Amino acid sequence: MATVIPFIPVSQIPGLSTTTIRDFTTEDWAAFSTDQLIALTTTQAAVITSSGLSVLSSDQIRAFQTEDMRAIATNSLRGFSSDQIGSITTDQIQGMSSGQIAALTSSQVRGLNAADMV
Repeated sequence: MATVIPFIPVSQIPGLSTTTIRDFTTEDWAAFSTDQLIALTTTQAAVITSSGLSVLSSDQIRAFQTEDMRAIATNSLRGFSSDQIGSITTDQIQGMSSGQIAALTSSQVRGLNAADMV
């Protein structure tokens, strides 16, 4: 089944309900453009599932606003692979809560760049 994500105008992304965001499939998340991800609200980012995060590309991950990255639930962050974690920008890492950082697995921590930990 094809996803409708490419057909949703960026201007309409902030109006999507958190139920809709939570119900997106991995195919949907993989189809998000970076502009669509930038348009997410922090409330929407907070309900992205770990399976949704697990399919994002490096460019998609870097598109998250710092405050959106901070809003992502701790258990959802565990959906990132160590390679994906390496895509997170320094600003995104520095914007994460201490609880989010503490919840990263040892494999994820190994994926961080030394510059991110300054």
